[in-house]
Amino acid sequence: MKKYLAIALAALLLVCSMASCTTGKGTIDDYTPEVDYLVTEQGTFYFEEAEGETAILVKYNGKATKDDHVVIPATFNDRTVTTIGEKAFYSLAAIVEVTIPDTIVKIDKYAFARCTELTAINLPAGTLEISDYAFAECDKLAAVNLGNSLTTIGEKTFWGCTALTEVTLPATVETIGDAAFWGCTALTAVEFPESVKNIGTLAYYNCTGIQSIKFSKDDITIGDYAFVTDGSTLKDKIDVSNLAEGSKVLEYVNNIAEPAPETEAPETEAPEA
Repeated sequence: MKKYLAIALAALLLVCSMASCTTGKGTIDDYTPEVDYLVTEQGTFYFEEAEGETAILVKYNGKATKDDHVVIPATFNDRTVTTIGEKAFYSLAAIVEVTIPDTIVKIDKYAFARCTELTAINLPAGTLEISDYAFAECDKLAAVNLGNSLTTIGEKTFWGCTALTEVTLPATVETIGDAAFWGCTALTAVEFPESVKNIGTLAYYNCTGIQSIKFSKDDITIGDYAFVTDGSTLKDKIDVSNLAEGSKVLEYVNNIAEPAPETEAPETEAPEA
C-alpha cells in the first residue's frame, strides 16, 4: 500500500511541476511582460507582450531631429498591436505626423502629450478609449478625427491644445472627462451626439472661441464650470431650442454662472515634466 501511495505522490508532484502548481519562478503570479523592440528606418519601437496575442507599444525613439513622420506598426512578433502605451511618444517635439494602425483600441495616458509639432491626428475606426492627458499641450494640433467607435475621452485629453479648431464627436461617445478640452481657445463649435451621458467638470473651460453649442438630447449630466471662461460664460452660445422644460441640460444652462472670486474654478495640473 505504501508503495502505491509513494508512486501516486511522485506522479502528483510531476504534474504540479509541469503545470507550475507551486508559487516559485515561472508561475502566473510572477509573470513579467517581455519588452522587445523593432528597429526601422524611422527609429526604434519598443513593445510589451499583453493578453492573448496582443502587444502594447511602450516607447518610440526616433532618428529624426525634426519633421519626423511616424508609422506605427500594426503587428510585432506575430502579435497585434492594440494599445499605444503610457508616455509612448511623450514630449517628442520632432514628430509632425503619426499614422495609427486600424488595430489600435486604446491610447493610454500622456501617450502624445507635449508633442508640440504634431498637427493632426486620425484615429482608426476601432479606437474605443483615449486616456487622460493623451494629447495635452500639443500646441499645433489643429485637426482631430476621432473615428466612429470612440466611447471615452479621458480627463484633460486635449488640455491646452490652443490650435484645435474643430472636433467632431462620433455617435458612440458616452463620456467626456474633466477638463478634456480645457483652454482649447480656437475651438469654434461643439455638437454633442445622443450617445453622450456625462460631460465632466471644466470640460470646455476657457474655450473662448466657441460660437455654437448644440445638444442632441437633454438628459446629460454636466459637471461644474463645463462651459465657463475666465471672464464670462458660454451660456449665450448654447442652443436651447430642443431642450425640454425641466430637463437636466436646460436646468444646467439656466443656472450657469461665472465662479465668484471666493469660489474660483479649481486649478488643473499641466502634464508631468
